[in-house]
Amino acid sequence: MKIKQTKNIVPLQMNIEIFYIKNFLMKKFFIQFYIVFLLLFFILVNFKTNIIASTNKKVENITITGQIKQSSRELTNLEGLDVVLLKYILNENGEITPTGPQKRVKTKTNGFYRFTNVIADFQAGFQLGTRYEYNLYNSKIFFMKKGQTLIEKNIIVPRISYSVEKLEISKVSIVIESGLGKVFITEILVFSNKSLERINTKNNPLEYKLPEGIQNFRMLKGNTKDIIKHHIAKNILKIDHIFQTGNNQIIFQYSLPAIFGRLLIEREFDHSLELVGIFTPINRLEIRSDMIAFVGTQKFNQTTFLSWKSKASDLNRLNLKISNVPQTYYQYFIVTFVLLFLFFCTVLLFFKKKLLKLNQ
Repeated sequence: MKIKQTKNIVPLQMNIEIFYIKNFLMKKFFIQFYIVFLLLFFILVNFKTNIIASTNKKVENITITGQIKQSSRELTNLEGLDVVLLKYILNENGEITPTGPQKRVKTKTNGFYRFTNVIADFQAGFQLGTRYEYNLYNSKIFFMKKGQTLIEKNIIVPRISYSVEKLEISKVSIVIESGLGKVFITEILVFSNKSLERINTKNNPLEYKLPEGIQNFRMLKGNTKDIIKHHIAKNILKIDHIFQTGNNQIIFQYSLPAIFGRLLIEREFDHSLELVGIFTPINRLEIRSDMIAFVGTQKFNQTTFLSWKSKASDLNRLNLKISNVPQTYYQYFIVTFVLLFLFFCTVLLFFKKKLLKLNQ
């Protein structure tokens, strides 16, 4: 019985091993077949994508041409200017946001420019921009259309006018900051030019009245590299500048001396006081006036400012009482010296009278 059992077990084991070998080979075959199938699939998809992309590139290449138009004889040196193609899209909140410059070219003779191989985007808006004499000029926003291969879009620089009366002050911000024995005042004037022309004040400079006793006056450039020509005569600031269409900022700074930590500023304006705003850093100076109303706090460049709004007045005069100005020992030294001198004179006079009585 034992011999028969051994003979039956050996063939059974062999059959099991053969079965496992066949099963392993089948699995290996299917795995290899699956890998080859995936490789072929990705190759075909990639080939098809490349064909579509190359086809689209040929279709979507657009050329944009134009010229910086000379709308007045004052425009010169239009060759070699940078012209930038800007792109605008709608974000998730439905707001129009710029995506940055797409291309940049240089102008040729008479201000001509040409953008080639621009990839079309029918869901975005485009705009051309350039700088001329430190000022930025843009074309109108335009859109691309299907089947379009050439777009002509010009940049118009407004002509120059000398009609100064078209300029008006729309806002005045006065920032008062403390210094040692003085206050620093920065004024931001916003001039509104609602005309379609650039206004030159060379022949008739703008006049703006400054407070008396100002020191260390300087004109600030702000965000522009344009130099603002100016001069001061009897506390009158005269501005010689070319004002662009829209809003223009004039920023300047000066200082006023304080006596024993106090200062009275008296101002007179040629416009409504409702356009004037007063600002000072929190926990520094104390500003008091019946002509201003406290608005609240505002934050600029990580600094919290107290803000006031001027009240309307027929006189258009503004008086500000400023205190808590840091002082030097120099002023106190002068006062001490004067008091000691007076005391010495008093003592001298007293002894002089005594001597006169003794002589009598």
